[in-house]
Amino acid sequence: MAFTLFKIVGICRNNNMVYLEAILALFAIVDPVGNIPVFLHVGDHVPAGQSGKAYNTAIGVAVAILLIFSFAGNWILENIFHVVLADLQLAGGVLLLIIAIDHLIFGTLKRSVAVSGTLSAVEIGCIPMACPLLAGPGAMVTSLTTFQSRGPAAAVIAITAVFALVWIITRFLQPIHKILGRLFCTVFSKVMCMFIASIGVHMIMAGLKAYFQT
Repeated sequence: MAFTLFKIVGICRNNNMVYLEAILALFAIVDPVGNIPVFLHVGDHVPAGQSGKAYNTAIGVAVAILLIFSFAGNWILENIFHVVLADLQLAGGVLLLIIAIDHLIFGTLKRSVAVSGTLSAVEIGCIPMACPLLAGPGAMVTSLTTFQSRGPAAAVIAITAVFALVWIITRFLQPIHKILGRLFCTVFSKVMCMFIASIGVHMIMAGLKAYFQT
C-alpha cells in the first residue's frame, strides 16, 4: 500500500515537472515580459481606446494558431511532407538557435513587428502581434515538439498558462512597464534568448540521438 502511494506521488511529481518544463520552454519563446515595449509600440498604432481589443485579438489568434499546429501539425508533416519527430527536432532546434542568436545580437524580431500609421485593432492584433510576435515559428515548433514528446496535456497546459500570463500583462501593461522600465524588459528579453538557445541545442541533441539509435 505504501509503495503504491509513493508510486502515485512520484508519477504526479514527474507529471508536474513535465508541465513546468513545457510552460518554461514556451514562456522563453513567447517572452511576454521582454516584449512589453513591443506591445506598447504596437498599441500606439490603433485607434484610441482599442488597444485592449488588439491585445485580446492577438492572444486569441495566437492561441488558436498554436493549438491547431500542435494537434494537426504532426499529421501534416507525416502525410504531406513525410518527416518524423526527429526531423522536426533537428530543424526546430536549428531554427530556435538562429532566432536566439539573431535576436540577441541584431534584434531582428523587434524590427519585424515595427508598424507605421493607424490600423484597426483586428488587423494589428492578427499581424504582427499574433504572428509573428506571439505565435511565430519558434513558438509553433516548441508547441508541436511538446505535444509529440510530452503529450497533448502538456502542450495545452503550457499554451494556456503562458497566454494567461500574456493576457494579465497586457491588461496591466502601463503599470507593469512603469515599474519594470524599458531597460529591465530589454535585459530580460536578452536573458530569455540564452534559454531559447539552450532549448534549441537540447532539441538538436534529441533529434541526433534518435537518428543514432535507429
